[in-house]
Amino acid sequence: MKAREPMVIYYVRDMARATKFYSEVFDAPVLFESPGWTELDFGDVKLALHILHDEDMGEAPIPHAGINFMVDDIEELQRSIQEQGGEIWELREPDDFVPVRVASVRDCEGNGFELRQVPTD
Repeated sequence: MKAREPMVIYYVRDMARATKFYSEVFDAPVLFESPGWTELDFGDVKLALHILHDEDMGEAPIPHAGINFMVDDIEELQRSIQEQGGEIWELREPDDFVPVRVASVRDCEGNGFELRQVPTD
């Protein structure tokens, strides 16, 4: 295998706030933490938070890096997301093309991700 240990990297301006968001919303254990780089454990994938220095990097990359989490109940996470400074800005119900509920979310730093939920009925 030529690739292993998948990691998604989000660029953030406030490391403490972003770390708290992901660790509290998802109960993700912090594997490594520093002022410039933090890693959180999401099972087979790590989420890394990289501090964004405006003078060095300019604008952050695209606002949606493509990370998507399977959850049991989107509404159950919505309160925690909002309490930690994030927002669900769109919720799509299942249709003929996408058979799951999909919530589009912005974290406390403006990074986008999605939650998906298999319908129970």
